[in-house]
Amino acid sequence: MISLASEYRRFSAKTGQIDKGVFTATLLLLGLGVVLVYSSSCALAQAKFGDSDFFLIRQGIRALLAVACFMVFINVDYHVWGKMSKGIFIAAIILLILAIVMPENHAIKGARRWIRLGPIQFQASEFARLALVVLLAARLQDAGEQIREWKKLTGYLAIIGAVCALVFLEPNFSTAFIIALIGVSLLFISGANLWHLTGLALALIPVGLAGMISAPYRVRRLMGFFNFSEHKDGIGYQTYQAILGLGNGGIFGKGLGQGEQKFLYLPEPHTDFAFAILGEEIGFIGLALVFAAFCFTLYRGMKIALNAPDKMGQLMAFGFTFMIGLYVIVHAAVNTGLMPTTGVPLPLLSYGGMSLAFTMSGIGILLNISSQADREPTRRTVLPTQRGDWKKKHGR
Repeated sequence: MISLASEYRRFSAKTGQIDKGVFTATLLLLGLGVVLVYSSSCALAQAKFGDSDFFLIRQGIRALLAVACFMVFINVDYHVWGKMSKGIFIAAIILLILAIVMPENHAIKGARRWIRLGPIQFQASEFARLALVVLLAARLQDAGEQIREWKKLTGYLAIIGAVCALVFLEPNFSTAFIIALIGVSLLFISGANLWHLTGLALALIPVGLAGMISAPYRVRRLMGFFNFSEHKDGIGYQTYQAILGLGNGGIFGKGLGQGEQKFLYLPEPHTDFAFAILGEEIGFIGLALVFAAFCFTLYRGMKIALNAPDKMGQLMAFGFTFMIGLYVIVHAAVNTGLMPTTGVPLPLLSYGGMSLAFTMSGIGILLNISSQADREPTRRTVLPTQRGDWKKKHGR
């Protein structure tokens, strides 16, 4: 009892210093996610498994696992992950390779993205994006002005490229693209030459276009994106049904549990199209509140990055915050017809197992950084946005 009491006091002292806004918003969104998963999946679960609670029970268990990961990562000094970053990254690469070389019977809908470890199944790319942020943050903290040299930059680009190439081969083009954006953004805020990055982006445009048309299903998705209204019974079906659901929701929504698109009209209503189901049931006002919670989390996350005690903390905080923002934007864009259909979940709200745990782990690291913001101010470094003033001060 004494041990438990001391542990509780230690945890209370720690949480007293973390960003309570991010902590509260995260748990609220997670709770809403459990409700949304049940509402969006009950019809599919009944039709497929004969149990309307099938996905709810699993999401509830996974949410508890995610909260456990969340609490653990809040209480572990983020510098520990920096020291272990190389090993974590190597493990991520091994898992990506294993996912690709797995036998055909391990594939789901033709994609080899999943790793099975006993009862646990997860996408290797989910772990890889977490590992990449940690590794880049640990390595870039000592890069200094050398990051502006092309030779030094190519080493980091090779690391990012290796992860993206393996994810692309799964195949998972959208996740590879998101990981590339996260990695390049970390290089930019670390001080990489903008012209180097711009030239690289222009050079990779043909490669990206070739990747988009390298598979017939991607070509069909592009055709559906540009002409979804003309192909609403075929390749544009998902986008059409998603927009129809959002339109049905109107301003105030039809009420939680009252949506119609989840009744097998919209494929994957609890994962890839959670936004559309949510919009139909809680309407524009409800979606605005959900987006306000995400925007608040992103704002506080960026503030944590600016106030981090060292460069590694800044980069980790930015990386995890930017990651959440990208996933929210891409998911919402797909559901509103602004991007071609792709399987990107809505963070904290879509149905998912280890992906939810990895997301909560990243936010846990973010909160650990926030708890150390004022402890070692002398270690604080400057971001590129502050570089102009720094150069004036030091005459450079």
